[in-house]
Amino acid sequence: MATSIPLIRAAPLQIILRWLDAQGRPAGDRLRAVDLAYVARCSAELPIPLLPALRLLRLLALVEGPDIAARIISQSNVADFGNFGRVILGSDTPRHALNRIVAALPRYSTHEYVAVEPIAGGLCVRVGWSLVLDDERMHLSQQFAASLVCGLYAATCRGQTPPRSLRMRRHPDFGIEHLRPLLGPSLASTDAATLEIDLDDAVLDAPLSFGAKGLALPDSDWVPLRGDGSFNHSARLVLAAMVIDPPVTIQRLALAAGMSSRSLQRVLTAEGTNFRRLRDETHEAKALGALKDGYRNLSAVAGHLGYSEQSSLSRAVRRWTGAPPGHIASKG
Repeated sequence: MATSIPLIRAAPLQIILRWLDAQGRPAGDRLRAVDLAYVARCSAELPIPLLPALRLLRLLALVEGPDIAARIISQSNVADFGNFGRVILGSDTPRHALNRIVAALPRYSTHEYVAVEPIAGGLCVRVGWSLVLDDERMHLSQQFAASLVCGLYAATCRGQTPPRSLRMRRHPDFGIEHLRPLLGPSLASTDAATLEIDLDDAVLDAPLSFGAKGLALPDSDWVPLRGDGSFNHSARLVLAAMVIDPPVTIQRLALAAGMSSRSLQRVLTAEGTNFRRLRDETHEAKALGALKDGYRNLSAVAGHLGYSEQSSLSRAVRRWTGAPPGHIASKG
């Protein structure tokens, strides 16, 4: 049984959306097909469920080709990754960037891991997921990490030097040859669940062309996504994203978690809560936050949260605070 919902920041999905827009390919239907329509309207740092993001990547690969992830990342800017991009941009060398990535990763995703281990004359970078993924999803997700690491290499004065070795899971239908133009001649397939890239010291310690010395790391509110490690913590984060595109339902949350509604209810019950309580707390935080920020159009707030009538939200605000919405707004 899952202990939490796998999460990732919204920035990578927004990179995909910008790429689709630049190619003149509408993304709305594809986002709705995996219940991620809210990604187009949210902050790059908003936590979103990982499993629907991987489903979107698979849908895109069916239309755009099995190298879609590598193509998108190779055409993107590091700054597009938001706070995670700042971690990389503030690095002096690829070695420095890799060490900062390892330290920052818990703030970027919950179930991805990166390890950097010394080898003769260099480092081996290992990237994987603490999830069971089929060969296709693993192949597509590994393209992201491989493209980022190759991008670090290319951003040095030794940019023409390929990694010593790059070993990744093959696509079940297309193998790996479609990636060789993007990832280089050292690409090889492996049956392991982990992407492995061997890098040479000479390139690892070469200055990065985009190094931004003195660039501050993200501030203290960019926190690790796992929180207390509970399932309901991750569920609250997902609901906070879903409320951007109501209605918020247990079926949607279960789909994001990759489980049935019944299994979801059992997990929440075991942690002493339930879906309705989490949904109400999400609505409360969103509504009271809008009112305290001076947003006085209660009808719009009610519609945004999925209430059928303004009066329903008014009653909810009174239940939460003991005061009418106008009182909360005037104090805000």
